[in-house]
Amino acid sequence: MNDNKKPWPLLISVYTTQYIGIAFIISAAFAILRQSGIALDKLALINLVALPLLGKVLYAPLVDSFRLYFQGQYRSWLLTAQSMMTLLLFICGFLDIQHHFSTILILFIIYTFFMSVQDVAVDALACKIFIASERQFANSIQYSSNLMGNIIGGGILLILYPWLQWKGALWILAILTAVSNVQIALYREPESDYKNPHKKASGQFKSLVQQIRVFVKQHRTWFFLLFIYPIGFTAVFGMLNPLLVDAKWSLMDIGFATKIFGSIVGVFSAFLASFLINKLRRKFALLTLTLLQGAALLLFVPITLGYTQKWMVYTAIFAYFIANPGLMSALSTLIMDRASLMPAKATFFSLQFSLVVFMGFAYSAIGLALAQHIGYTTVVILTFICALIVTTLTWKLLPDHTEGSQT
Repeated sequence: MNDNKKPWPLLISVYTTQYIGIAFIISAAFAILRQSGIALDKLALINLVALPLLGKVLYAPLVDSFRLYFQGQYRSWLLTAQSMMTLLLFICGFLDIQHHFSTILILFIIYTFFMSVQDVAVDALACKIFIASERQFANSIQYSSNLMGNIIGGGILLILYPWLQWKGALWILAILTAVSNVQIALYREPESDYKNPHKKASGQFKSLVQQIRVFVKQHRTWFFLLFIYPIGFTAVFGMLNPLLVDAKWSLMDIGFATKIFGSIVGVFSAFLASFLINKLRRKFALLTLTLLQGAALLLFVPITLGYTQKWMVYTAIFAYFIANPGLMSALSTLIMDRASLMPAKATFFSLQFSLVVFMGFAYSAIGLALAQHIGYTTVVILTFICALIVTTLTWKLLPDHTEGSQT
């Protein structure tokens, strides 16, 4: 497939709409619902919408094993999931948030389920259609588009909410999501050379389980690195919001700094990864960005000591976001390299990336728990030390020839 036929606009659109809804639900909806008089105990239930995101590795075998009633293995799932996301946002716009909170919460959970299926399908499609030299740019597109979705859903719609209100905000989300539906409908996915030899679903899953066992054993060192990698960048940023709340920052100021300003910086960071991979190759780009991320953590030390002037906080956020999306983009490129070699691309991409996501949640929770007992500052310093250890282990354990099909 030639470069001019690669669906870059489709990729940008899908990865952006992937995040506008969840960013609105997780970020903006908290403030909106509280303003509407929803009790705090009910408000806490919104966190349940994130649960389907943790199950992507469970959906991936279905996406790989079955084709729905549309052209293309992954296009068929994309079209179905994206259409359901659009429909659910429209329905939520019709409901009154104060009188139908429980119904809206259930619909949001279903929406997140279809969003996670869409995520699995588009990642698998990217693994399938992009060659090794294109994957770093594809992952830069992914993370920059996710951040644009974060800016729109978590920031701009919150700012415009006094004029849009609930129905207007949800319908704008639905219309933006519907744009991707049109692009997916017009796209034709190339057929794979791989033909699944199994006639029955049970045979497909049995074969897939065997492939997973072999894959994990073959890449056990890589899985060890994925297990420890998030410890160097998740714990500290998870403490920033409570830190700023303790420092009496307003919710609007916190949201602008972390969601809009940070995400704008992150868009540039995602493309920085593509540049570094081209210049330094995969392994050394990853090492460079990991060290940059570790250095950024040190800027959070003054904040933990009470120096929460805006210029200091914005400097720390800038340093964090100039490294983090690029780091994730480089890591995803290496994950995609390994998944692209397997017939069940959705399964093997999600298998690797879900470990990073799950451990990120775990390390963030551990960081907050430790901060309660040993203080924010100690946790930041420990995380910085962990980032250096992770960098050293990656340098020692990850082979230099990590390009394309090499592992």
